[in-house]
Amino acid sequence: MRRSLIPAVAALVLCAACGTPADPAPAAVTCESGPRTSLATSGDTEWRHPDRSFYAPADQDVPNGASLEHLLTLDNALIVQYSPQLPQPSIDALRDWAAMQTATVAVPGPADPVIRATLASTELTCDGLDVAQLTTLAGSRTTGQVTEHGDS
Repeated sequence: MRRSLIPAVAALVLCAACGTPADPAPAAVTCESGPRTSLATSGDTEWRHPDRSFYAPADQDVPNGASLEHLLTLDNALIVQYSPQLPQPSIDALRDWAAMQTATVAVPGPADPVIRATLASTELTCDGLDVAQLTTLAGSRTTGQVTEHGDS
């Protein structure tokens, strides 16, 4: 009986590492940088300063295009538009990241691109969330570049 168990035990030991293949590593996020395009649409004339740094897809009080343009051109802000189809863990990570930034507002945007991060002169579009690349973009702003203007 002992001899018949030895091959079986040896097979189990050898196959212990067989299992199922490991989950593939998540694909790297690809981003492209270029000149920014306007966030306002025709008819967007009234603006207001947002009252928080993150807006969820279901929020009703998301800043309009005129408010976002105002933030870009007069407040030296970073605007991050994200796809509402972004997985919830990524939305949560973006919320946490935005809360730790200065002059940054994240709002739901169109489905494509997944992420569109905009400064006054630069736009970064990404096929997923990469907070390291967003942090680099946010850090590229020149501090103290806010234009005096009235609050609304």
